[in-house]
Amino acid sequence: MQLLVSVRSVEEANLAGKLGVDLLDLKEPHLGSLGATSPGIWQAVVGKWHTQTRVSLALGELPQASSIDQVPRRTDSVKIGLAGCGCLPNWREKLAALFDQLPSGVQRVAVHYADTHLANSPPLDDVMRVAQELNCQTFLVDTYDKSAGDVFHHMSITQLKNLRSQLTVAGLQFALAGSLQSQHLPAVAKIQPDIVAVRGVVCHRDRTGEIDAAMLQTFRQQLKLAFQLDRHKVLSSS
Repeated sequence: MQLLVSVRSVEEANLAGKLGVDLLDLKEPHLGSLGATSPGIWQAVVGKWHTQTRVSLALGELPQASSIDQVPRRTDSVKIGLAGCGCLPNWREKLAALFDQLPSGVQRVAVHYADTHLANSPPLDDVMRVAQELNCQTFLVDTYDKSAGDVFHHMSITQLKNLRSQLTVAGLQFALAGSLQSQHLPAVAKIQPDIVAVRGVVCHRDRTGEIDAAMLQTFRQQLKLAFQLDRHKVLSSS
């Protein structure tokens, strides 16, 4: 299990990077679930941190995604949301065209919004199929409308566990996001995603606030403990 923390600035990246998170994910929360920060921030953060931790970029939603030609070549991975693509017949071709512009070695992340009815995004099965066709390495489940409940409001633990099994068979990493909080950690541990992705839970007020070092350290400890406890339960019952 790896912890991804979304950061919006060089300062937040430095704070999270020094605390040793597994992935730094650049996004601007004021611009939506996968809002893009500026190419200048991409260059600064990737340039400083790529040798110490992986750096991923959110590029916004597919109909508006831009600046892909400015993605630094040492970026670990890139994600593009599919909000508004539910009625877009050629979204697969548009996504493929953007992915093809990425520097060699930059990994591709497929994104499924659990609240697909609110995002007007393609259904899960279609995103799964396209993820494999476009050689994505990671499959992210997130929420689009942060005011409409967390990921467990839209998908059950059983659905997410089944998805995790399908992704393992397909050879894809599973990243789980969607307004995760400390009380969700026992459920997250049962699902066993490869990557746990957060922002709001480690920020003052909400996801648009500033990241707090103490809150981030506390959440890391809680996450580690939840996975240890779940592993102990599994071993005890076997």
